[in-house]
Order: sequence, then C-alpha cells, then structure tokens
Amino acid sequence: MDISIEKLNANNYSTWKEDVKVVLMEKDSWRIITEEEKVPDKLSGIEGEEERTYKKLLKDYNLRKDRAYSVIYLSSEKEYRLLIAGIDDPVKAWKILEEHFRPDSRARAVGFTDEFFSCRVCPDEDIGIYAARLKHISAQLADCDKPIKDWYHAFQLIRYLPPDYAGIVKAIYRWKDEDFKADKVLSELLAEEARLKQSKKDQEVLACQAKINSSRSLKVITRKIPSENHDQVELTSKVKVRQRKNQKRRPRSFSRKRQNTSFVTDANASATTSLPPGSLIQRPHRASAVTRTRCSTTDLLKEPRYP
Repeated sequence: MDISIEKLNANNYSTWKEDVKVVLMEKDSWRIITEEEKVPDKLSGIEGEEERTYKKLLKDYNLRKDRAYSVIYLSSEKEYRLLIAGIDDPVKAWKILEEHFRPDSRARAVGFTDEFFSCRVCPDEDIGIYAARLKHISAQLADCDKPIKDWYHAFQLIRYLPPDYAGIVKAIYRWKDEDFKADKVLSELLAEEARLKQSKKDQEVLACQAKINSSRSLKVITRKIPSENHDQVELTSKVKVRQRKNQKRRPRSFSRKRQNTSFVTDANASATTSLPPGSLIQRPHRASAVTRTRCSTTDLLKEPRYP
C-alpha cells in the first residue's frame, strides 16, 4: 500500500505526527515507537525449534523497526533529516523531533489553552469537523500535561453555535450534571444538524415546486383564450383604427368649415352695408345653411353653397 504524506516542515508538525502515526500503524510498527513492544527476550537453554522460532521473531521485529525509522526519515524535509541523521533507532528519532518542535514549556500550554477557548464554528462548517478541531487541541494540551476537563469541552461545543441551534442549546442547559458530557452533547448536536439540513432541503423543494406551478398556470392562461373574447379584441382594435383615421380627418374638415364660415361672414358683412339703416340682423352662433341664406345677398340665395 503506497501512502504519501506531506513532509515535515516548520509549520505542520501536528498534522505530520498524526499522518506518520497512521502510516506506522499500517506497517505494524507504531507499538515499537510507543515502546509497548520490546525486543524479544532470548531464553537461556533453548535449542532446536524454539531457537528457530526466536530468530524468526527477532527478524520480524528488526524488520518492522527499520521500516519505522525509514518512514520517519523519508517523510521529513532535508533540513530536519540532519536532526536524526546517524540514528537507526526510530524511538530515539521520534523523541528528538518531538523535543525540537514541541518543547516542554508553559508558554506552549498557555497558547493551546487560548486556542481551545477561542475556537468557534466557521460559516457552513459541519458540527463534526468543529468537534474534531476541539478534540485535536485538547489532545495537544494533554501532551503538555495540561488536560482539559470534560465539562469545559462540552461547554465549548455549544458556546459559539449559530442561532439555528438556540432551541437545542436551551434544552442542554436544563440537563443534569451527570448528563452534561462532551460525547452526549456532540450526539445531540449532530442529530439537530441533520434535522436542520433536512428541513432546509424540504423548504428548497417546496419553493422550487411553487415556482414551477406558478409558471405553468401563467402559460395555461395565455394559451386558452376563448374565441368570443378574441373576436371582441379584434373588433375593438378595428374600431380603434377607425377612430384614429377619423381623428386624422377632423383637422381637414375643421379647416374647411373655418374657411366657409369666414367666406360667409365676409358675405354677410358686405350684405349689411347694402341694407337700409335700422334693420335688425340676428347673429347666429353657428354658420349654418339657414343663417347664410338670411344674411347673404341675392346671388347667394339663388345659388346656396353648402360646406
């Protein structure tokens, strides 16, 4: 099984340590690093089959030990390989790197403590990922001999949650002290997260269906138009066209009437000069045919002109 991991540098010791641990576990060599497995002891006076069994166990142990050292050495950058160069013991090499990157100091423990209580949920981050980050910081504090109590771990899980989790947080606050454990709090938060995701998905589906139904109803209304209404629409459109044509013709007829009335008024004015003094002439409001015949001269009466 070919496993590739990021090489050790100045900024990734924490992640490198976990990655190398998994690789060594896959190669059955991690217990050698933790010194849980020692070199097989040779019993005195063994011969024959027992001696062959011991040599086989010793060979297998040395093979896994060499694999552990090769993984640690090859997974480090060249500048850090100098720290463990010339050492063929993986246990010593592991401790040298740990002392270099994780010195035993109070400042380191204070930094991890501040990081733990400042840790909060990122936008759109799963609760499981957030809990894993807290657990990783807690493990680093345990390495500094400053472990975090489970009560503070459970409190930090619900401290910076989004407003959607307000209901479950209020319910957790009413728990008994023996139930307020980090594992139980995490299980409740994961269940609430699954419920919120399902509810959000259902709302999106309903909104999409409502949008589709509204668009379909609009299409049906525009397509199914009764024939009678359609005829009425065509009829009204024709009437409007005729009205527009009449409106265009009105100015011409109006100008003709104005010309005729002006002609009649001129004729009336000339006729009044020939009438004897004292005659009464009624001035009409409209220049009709009757008024023109009354007010015009003899020639106009013989040949009336109509507009």
